Amino acid sequence: MDATATGRRSAVLAIVAIVAIVAWPIPTWGAGQESKYSGTVVAVDGTAGAVVVEGMGRWRIKEGVTQVERRTIGVTSACEFVSVKRASGPAPSGWVGDFVESGLPGWQVKPGDWITAIVKADGKRATAIRIYVWEPSER
Repeated sequence: MDATATGRRSAVLAIVAIVAIVAWPIPTWGAGQESKYSGTVVAVDGTAGAVVVEGMGRWRIKEGVTQVERRTIGVTSACEFVSVKRASGPAPSGWVGDFVESGLPGWQVKPGDWITAIVKADGKRATAIRIYVWEPSER
């Protein structure tokens, strides 16, 4: 082989190696991986252990109208409910007007509430680990 062919082969191998190294750790949403979903609660079913949330999700427009997604999120007894509101003065962090979290007894969420749910894939269903319920003035 001449030097030019050897140089091209080395360059191709280097590119293939770089692509393989970069693509390998790309995560997929699988069992155990957490993600967030925010939106307005449209339904609550404590018996079935689920809340239905309507939010923007991926940005989609159909016939000039922004589309919203409805997601059913499973809620188990292990789910932590947290109230989030803005401090009127200095918060425990020392910042004036910082967000303050406090625990909520289970199922203190109702239609119309704005929430952020930290969810984990559980088969084909997203199950909430923690649900933040935002005070109306913080939406």
